[in-house]
Amino acid sequence: MSDDFKASVNVSRQWDGKRVGQELVDKIKQDDVDPDFILLFSTIHYEGEFQKFLDIVKDEFPDAPLVGGTVAGFMSQQGCYTRGVSAMAVDSEELDIEVGVGYGPKNNPKKCVEEMAEEINGTNNKDNEVLIELLPTAIIPNIPGFGQKNIINSRWIGKFLIKLFPLLNKFNFGYDRADEIIEYLSKIFDEKEIVGGCTMDDNNMLRNYQFYNTDIGNKMLLGINISTNSEIQVENISEFTPLDTSFKVTETSEDRHIIKKINNESAKKKFLRSLGIDIEEESGVYQLYKNAFYYPLGFRKEDVWHAGMIGLIYGQNLIFANKIEGEDVTLLSLSIENMLQKVENKLNEFQKNKTCFMLGFACETFTETLGRNIFDLQEIFNETNIPYLVPFVGGESIFKPDIGSHHLYGSINLISL
Repeated sequence: MSDDFKASVNVSRQWDGKRVGQELVDKIKQDDVDPDFILLFSTIHYEGEFQKFLDIVKDEFPDAPLVGGTVAGFMSQQGCYTRGVSAMAVDSEELDIEVGVGYGPKNNPKKCVEEMAEEINGTNNKDNEVLIELLPTAIIPNIPGFGQKNIINSRWIGKFLIKLFPLLNKFNFGYDRADEIIEYLSKIFDEKEIVGGCTMDDNNMLRNYQFYNTDIGNKMLLGINISTNSEIQVENISEFTPLDTSFKVTETSEDRHIIKKINNESAKKKFLRSLGIDIEEESGVYQLYKNAFYYPLGFRKEDVWHAGMIGLIYGQNLIFANKIEGEDVTLLSLSIENMLQKVENKLNEFQKNKTCFMLGFACETFTETLGRNIFDLQEIFNETNIPYLVPFVGGESIFKPDIGSHHLYGSINLISL
């Protein structure tokens, strides 16, 4: 840690919100950090306790902007947890911080981005900037008579339900439109690097929240802009390999979130047949989502492989959280071993650059696909002796002028200062 930067990364696993807040405050003060900003992430288990710990943290550090939300878990030097509250507090005289908020990212993403961007001008006297963005992930629609179900096999009911999708975003259901958000942000801040992720629950996709100082919401786009003369590195790490199984998308919804036909056949039948899965049985549903994390249907955009993340199956239709761009899709394979090696190589590079702290956004699917390998991932981070925090989110966004804008799944985006 340089004298110019101090970063305190701490975890509380107390159950009571007041105890959580006080424990985080005490640990930040023990680290002798007077924060310029605070990032705070909680798992959904603390619903009902959020206000208590936000009030305590902000009362102690009233001048530090606080941004965060609910995540599926997080990783730091203290451990890997799928229950708890984590906070990163950063103190430096070298930093200029601006925070912006927009409302209604699912209903009107363009207007929401413009609203948030109005509050972030950037500074002209600093050499480097990075924008961190947070927004709510997709939520399974609550259908009368069915509830919040991710699979409805009836062909006719499914056909009816997909016609309702254009209306669902107005009620904060449906896909998150995160790929549109990062695209709009990249046009406004076309020379700025941007990294972010989607707040979520414990992967049930029923609800999620964002934190802005002491405010708690579920329809906020948050941005925190960091300006500094120190070097900033932004990196995306993903490891998908295309397999030999390719398809032609022959019918989609207008917004390209819904694939209706593949190779002029039912999208559901064609895709499930390629995986050898029958979702009429309950065990088949579990097998589908487990396999879909390892072997997603993917497409290539600007030399980056994108995993299409299946959120819902209504009737014969596959409904994706992200837009499926182009007509050619293929099955991808996630290589955990290669992913870990890429992370290790990149962190070794960070170490050589005398990194002071790291923030990452990693896909929630790693908490399921990595299994015990997640502790190998943590050990790779710990070996650097650099303070870090990596929340597990519902999709990872990145923009760099040299690679374009991407909203991904199954990746890790890293910021180092």
